[in-house]
This record gives sequence, C-alpha cells and structure tokens, in this order.
Amino acid sequence: MEENDYWSEEVHTSYHTPEGTFTQKAPQIVQTLLDGADNDPSLALHRLVFYMNRAGSNLTDTEQLDCAKQQLEEMISDKKN
Repeated sequence: MEENDYWSEEVHTSYHTPEGTFTQKAPQIVQTLLDGADNDPSLALHRLVFYMNRAGSNLTDTEQLDCAKQQLEEMISDKKN
C-alpha cells in the first residue's frame, strides 16, 4: 500500500454537505452546516474547517467561507457564556 501524504484523503464519513453548499453566501453556509450538525455549532465549524483545509490552494470564495467560520465561532462563544 502506498503511503498517502494527505491524511484528509483517508477520512471517511457518512455525512456529506449538499452540493454547492460552500459556494453560497455565509448565512446559507452556516445554516446548511447547522442543519446537518443538529444545530451544534462546534460540529458545524469542524466540518467547515475540514473542508477549507482539504481544499487548500483550490479554495474559492474565501471571503464568504471566512465569514461563515467567524459566525460559527461567535455562536460557540455565545453558547459558552
């Protein structure tokens, strides 16, 4: 078996975001991720960051993705307080 340089290629999951999720505006990205994570902003953020890391230099529309990330981080912070 050939060793893989990218650990993310070895990750298998039963959850997949709907096609086009990460090309939407930040509020829609957040809502779609929250819907798929049973309204758990930590899990939604984990999935977003995983996608962003996996896309690497092929990442498009980073402004909306960063905005969605910030919104989820704020939700997590508000939940803790």
